[in-house]
Amino acid sequence: MKDSNFVIYNASAGSGKTYALTKKYLQLLLSGNSSTRFKRMLAITFTNKAVGEMKSRILDSLFRFSQPDILENENDMFKELCVEIALSPQQMQKRCAYLLKQILHNYAFFEISTIDKFNHKLIKTFARDLQLSQNFEVELDVAVLLEKAISNLLERTGENDDLTRALLDFSLEKIEENKSWNIVFDLMESGKLLFQENHFSHLEKLKETSIADFKAAQTHIASHVAQLDKEMVSLAKLALEKIETLGFLPEDFPRKTLPNHFKRIADGEYTPKALYNNKLEENLIQGKILKANDSRDTTELSSFLLEHFLGLKKTIYARAFLKNVYSNIVPLTVLNEISKEVKRLEEENDTIPISALNQLISKEIKNQPVPFIYERLGEKYRHYFVDEFQDTSKMQWDNMVPLISNALESQGEQEKQGSLFLVGDVKQAIYRWRGGNTEQFLDLLDSQENPFVIAPHIAHLDTNWRSSSKIIDFNNAFFSYSANLLKNDSYRDLFLKSCVQKHNSSIGGYVNISMVENTEKDELYCNKVLDIVLELISNGYNYRDICILVRDNTKGALLANHLSEQNIPIISSDSLLLAQNRVVSFLISLLQLMDNPRDKVFGYEVLSFLCDFKKLENKHDFIAAHIDSSKSYLSEEYGFILESLSNKSVFEILEHAILKIGISQGSEAYITFLMDEVLEVERKNGPGIPAFMEHWERKKESLSVAAPDSVDAIKIMTIHKSKGLEFPVVIYPFANSKINDKRKKIWVNSQGMDLNLGLLENVLMNVTADMRMYPQNAQQAYLEEEHKTQMDTMNVLYVALTRAEKALYILTEKVKHTSELENANTYAQLFQLYLQNENLYDEEKNEYAFGKLPKPSILNSKESPASFNISYHTRAFMENDYSIATIQGQLWGTEAGEAIELGNLVHYALSEITYLEDMANVLEQLELKAVFQAYDFKKVAEYIKETVNHPLIAPYFSKPYTIYNEQEILMSDGQKLRPDKIAVLENEATILDFKTGKPTDKHKIQITRYGEALKTMGFSIKNTIIVYIGEEIQPLFL
Repeated sequence: MKDSNFVIYNASAGSGKTYALTKKYLQLLLSGNSSTRFKRMLAITFTNKAVGEMKSRILDSLFRFSQPDILENENDMFKELCVEIALSPQQMQKRCAYLLKQILHNYAFFEISTIDKFNHKLIKTFARDLQLSQNFEVELDVAVLLEKAISNLLERTGENDDLTRALLDFSLEKIEENKSWNIVFDLMESGKLLFQENHFSHLEKLKETSIADFKAAQTHIASHVAQLDKEMVSLAKLALEKIETLGFLPEDFPRKTLPNHFKRIADGEYTPKALYNNKLEENLIQGKILKANDSRDTTELSSFLLEHFLGLKKTIYARAFLKNVYSNIVPLTVLNEISKEVKRLEEENDTIPISALNQLISKEIKNQPVPFIYERLGEKYRHYFVDEFQDTSKMQWDNMVPLISNALESQGEQEKQGSLFLVGDVKQAIYRWRGGNTEQFLDLLDSQENPFVIAPHIAHLDTNWRSSSKIIDFNNAFFSYSANLLKNDSYRDLFLKSCVQKHNSSIGGYVNISMVENTEKDELYCNKVLDIVLELISNGYNYRDICILVRDNTKGALLANHLSEQNIPIISSDSLLLAQNRVVSFLISLLQLMDNPRDKVFGYEVLSFLCDFKKLENKHDFIAAHIDSSKSYLSEEYGFILESLSNKSVFEILEHAILKIGISQGSEAYITFLMDEVLEVERKNGPGIPAFMEHWERKKESLSVAAPDSVDAIKIMTIHKSKGLEFPVVIYPFANSKINDKRKKIWVNSQGMDLNLGLLENVLMNVTADMRMYPQNAQQAYLEEEHKTQMDTMNVLYVALTRAEKALYILTEKVKHTSELENANTYAQLFQLYLQNENLYDEEKNEYAFGKLPKPSILNSKESPASFNISYHTRAFMENDYSIATIQGQLWGTEAGEAIELGNLVHYALSEITYLEDMANVLEQLELKAVFQAYDFKKVAEYIKETVNHPLIAPYFSKPYTIYNEQEILMSDGQKLRPDKIAVLENEATILDFKTGKPTDKHKIQITRYGEALKTMGFSIKNTIIVYIGEEIQPLFL
């Protein structure tokens, strides 16, 4: 290995790959007498955080090695480098000091970069050749670009007949399938393919396919499907006639299943899942078709029905295949038009989507002579380091190969051949959806495909330096067993060979598997997590020692909310949002008030904050006194004169507000991040308030501060974000994900399928288990995708279970019936099957422990962490006790005013009543506040009691429902919805809206919107109820 210039480090979790890469970088840097060698060294990794970590490690090592006391201290890497480079410690110390100075003085040449940043640099160099502006911007948020492109496309309807007809047909087909006519979501989903490398080559082939070509393919498939429908109805009727001709009745067959099967087809039921989820075929083959006590000869009937059953089955799946193809051709029809619109926006805004960088290099630069590329770059790299190689896409690797090949296979002027060091772990490849190509790493490891003439040396990093022995032992045993689930031989062998790791010096550790029953209730998981946290804290752990891993942000938000309610400090993606900070929200409201001075909503929000900021007692009176003169109040109280700032930039306005009102204390980090964002927007879009507000509405759900690692708070993050990180304690709840997720689309070669689709050589299909019965090409594509999906989900599980240093808690579902390992389809089944295999599983037990919870390290317990306790709250669920009186105030004392007053009082009371037991106290408070005019207390109380106690409504004022009263829902377009009451049980939501007027269609439209909004948040809707309150309580269920 010492003399090899092409080394692959085959790593595993916690095996010290960053250490190995850092050491190899230093070894090359310190070898020889060149003071500029670092200028010819390029290290590539995949995140800015990884870049920062590697730079820090290299510079920190050089700094430590340059200090005089290194000669007296024991440092393994320093001693190893002295031996490998053949330098005395004194020589090494001096060389490190000299090279550290050289790097710091020439820091721009210290090339450790993300692959995207390197690509950006390369494209900048060739911008003129590519007919790009030198000032082009890289667009990170492709969703915004796509949304604008689709909006522009829809505005063009009516100008282009083919496009208009295609979009109209698409809408009509959705209506026929009982789906929403709105096609924007579908166009967005298909439009995303334009930015995903996995689809680039296929979409390139479709560029010359016109709307008319797509339409011809649709017509052909529709005609073919119609013909199959006729054939199936005919065959099914023949089968039914045969049953009748031979003297058999439907009642002669068990549960009438067999004749009903043919009847359903004759009546137009063609869904495979509905027709073949039984044992009919097996019974027909065995001739067991009648009831057990019926001994009549069925030889002729069985033979006839089996032939027709199999014929129909083949046709049913052929039809399903065609419908699958058809459903994807429809949105693809306008994909070229969307692509053209995206391209036009790129040119108009002088931007390039980040996903297009690799494609540009592949098409325009890669095939240029390497010396020419180096000449244009101004640098010539001789030594390459590539980290996280398992997540490198095929196009990224193909783009790098010519440069690396030139270094590896040619001699430099003053040195030998260049070098390449790849580091990766196939078991942690979790970014296939982003283009990561595991196969190219496997091919290199197995010597099946090597783009270079030099064979690699494979170095196996097989010691786990992160985890304690019990965690390593558990993972070794669990993954050695679970790897047998993988159906692909290469994937399975790889896991079996590399999942077993050696111990480090840390003995002990703890693993706990808890099985939760009745998993319909997320509350059980949340309570279990809380119990674990409290136990850990009582054992001396800090909050910052704990990380909770989840598969998606929805579960993360659920846990964060639950822990925050118990005053547990947490840091999650949502808790760090700028929009969650009250000072930031106030500054945004202030900008909106300046832009819309007559809008009292913004005035209310500004005054509400200032009332809390000044700790005034009577908020209602304060707001009422100043709501019509909020601008004057700001001027008189703080000297903040809106009119004088009308010609100022957003940055200047906010800076002035922060200074005048004195609101920075306690929110420094949030304000700093906000102001940085303001400057960036002004640089790109100009200084106006509208430009910034448009940006804010689009980005507010993702703009967040970065919390320091020393904050004493529990971290909640997705498994994908945890990759490369480690924590003393890891809790993994909701560990019951599916292994074979079918929600994907894949391309299938249509050649040889007798589809007659013209130019469509490949067709896009939804992955479904039905594909096992499709034509051969589709079957093969499905099996390949199934194998890759199995590997993806196994890798995600591997990442989750290998982050822990001292303790690992797994919270999963208790499975009632487990199958064989090869048929396992959830993590929960895997855990239970593993315990059974180890003879540990007990039906009566729900908890299994391995090892003993170790004491926290003395260093951790004595450290005084920074305070950064940001409670988890969202504006969407903030309660407001006050509202702004507008035109209704002019109606006081009139009959209309009395009706409005009644409605307001009833709404206010119901908003304060969460559960039935709250009612008496709320009514008492209403009476004490003396807010009644025309209606006395008895009248209002009567309405409230009748409503809350109504037999159809009362359940939603009772436990176990979780109740949200008047909680705002922020829509993606910035609109706010506020249902009167949401009752949630096991992810099912019931929405109630209380009305005191006459029923109108507007009420129905309003509550329907609430339901649609909750669906997008992941809830299923059980009931939507409009409750009309008057002399009678009339619940209207929609």
